Amino acid sequence: KRAPPAEQKRPPAARTDAQQAAAKLLAFVGAESRSLRLHFSALVAVPFAHGAHVFMPATALDRGLLLRLLATLQKRLGRFDDKCVHATQAFFETLPAHGGLSLPQLDAALSRAKQVGVESRAFER
Repeated sequence: KRAPPAEQKRPPAARTDAQQAAAKLLAFVGAESRSLRLHFSALVAVPFAHGAHVFMPATALDRGLLLRLLATLQKRLGRFDDKCVHATQAFFETLPAHGGLSLPQLDAALSRAKQVGVESRAFER
């Protein structure tokens, strides 16, 4: 048996900002969410989950998309998670309400979410 010719092997497609952002958000939310598979499609209008699959609209990255994904993930996890609350607060504090986002802006928002968690734990003591 011969190996397929090199020209038939395609490199993986470059991930869009929305795909990278969704992966970062999954990692932030926690270990349980790592078993979820993300699917992006222009036919999807809003994020939703079915089983271990999360379907996302193939649109530009913005705050609204991240908030809808976060709500979908929290519902899919089936439990209340402070990380989701902290991320929501950080998104409203740091991300612009309108227009697109960059990955460094998301990184800054997730850093702020970690700070919110620290502040919250300090307040509870």
